[in-house]
Amino acid sequence: MRQLHARFYALFAIVAGLLFSGCANVHYANDYKSGTDFNNLKTYSWRAVTVDIGGTDPALLERLADNQLAAQGFARTHDKPDLLLDMQVFARQSKGGNSSIGIGIGMPIGRNGSVGLGTSQLLNRGKQEGVMLIDVTRASDNTLIWRGSAEGIPLIQFSLSAEQKLGATMAQLLGQFPPATAP
Repeated sequence: MRQLHARFYALFAIVAGLLFSGCANVHYANDYKSGTDFNNLKTYSWRAVTVDIGGTDPALLERLADNQLAAQGFARTHDKPDLLLDMQVFARQSKGGNSSIGIGIGMPIGRNGSVGLGTSQLLNRGKQEGVMLIDVTRASDNTLIWRGSAEGIPLIQFSLSAEQKLGATMAQLLGQFPPATAP
């Protein structure tokens, strides 16, 4: 009987771990102009940083992006940059609902115990999420050549105490630039 309980709790721990690992809701995407040669584009300058989430410092976001781009070999310059960057950060109503699995466990008291599994749909009405968009434009002809987005960022990541998490989000977003499939 104890072996059965031990197996059950091990299975429960695995299922719970899988459920909680699925809570990372940030979705990253990027798009680029086909045929663009990114190899000779090494310098950039910021054209605009727009932040519509209260309490968020645009200079912090710019610094986090600068750190990530420098780690990728790009240099910020004000004198004839190869690229112009624009960043928009805003909050919006969360899309749709989250599917979840509910698990109930009855502790064995005497000879009785129970286990129940069920599913439910949780709607996120009124829940806000952060969105970050970065556009990269070739300065020579003002052509948009890359756009990256991060959607579903928890608004708590835009607080002063969560700079590390916001930095990780920025690293994941800009880590897609330049695209690996570009010529």
